[in-house]
Amino acid sequence: MRYNRGRQFIWLIILVVVVALAKIRIGGSVPLPASYEKLAGGQIRIQVQAKPVPSTSTGEAWNLEKHVQNGQTIYTANLYMNGHEQLLFPGLKSQSKSAAGTLYESNGKIRFGNQDYHAVNLFVAADGKSGYIDFAKS
Repeated sequence: MRYNRGRQFIWLIILVVVVALAKIRIGGSVPLPASYEKLAGGQIRIQVQAKPVPSTSTGEAWNLEKHVQNGQTIYTANLYMNGHEQLLFPGLKSQSKSAAGTLYESNGKIRFGNQDYHAVNLFVAADGKSGYIDFAKS
């Protein structure tokens, strides 16, 4: 009997690890934000603002952050749930630049409801205080 309990415990640990790895691979599951745009081809666009998200906030919030390291500027779109950062989508390399702002290639996975998406673009307005992130179905 002791042998069966040990085996059950090991299977339980394995199951927990598999579920955790699956969640990390998917990138997290969240509901679609209250306001978003549907684009051609099933893409989703979410507006981001460069304003802090207080730790006391409730619900979902998207924010735009600027990071400077070693003289290089990197923008990220961050998803906050109940005041805590959950996911981060970086602007990797510049695709185009105009007077309106800069369009960056982005990456990262997320699940909205039951559908998997991946980040494709992060746009940062010229003032660096607003923009949007586009997600495509995976």
